[in-house]
Amino acid sequence: MRVKVRYFASISDRIGLDQEEVELPTGASLNALYKVLQGYHEALAEWRRVLLAVNGEYRDSSHVLEEGDFVAVFPSVSGG
Repeated sequence: MRVKVRYFASISDRIGLDQEEVELPTGASLNALYKVLQGYHEALAEWRRVLLAVNGEYRDSSHVLEEGDFVAVFPSVSGG
């Protein structure tokens, strides 16, 4: 199955890419997708935590993806 991935903010700047399509096995989770993305882009290891949204809703890493899903990858933001 194919999913669309869009990178935001400092992640996009660091890896030099705004979006891409990724081929995954049917039934893959967000966690599996993120591991694939880390293999494509070593710079993702710089973020200890990212936020992942599927079709506009934040999801847990165990969320199962479906064909055509749109996944947004955001750096986590902290502040005080």
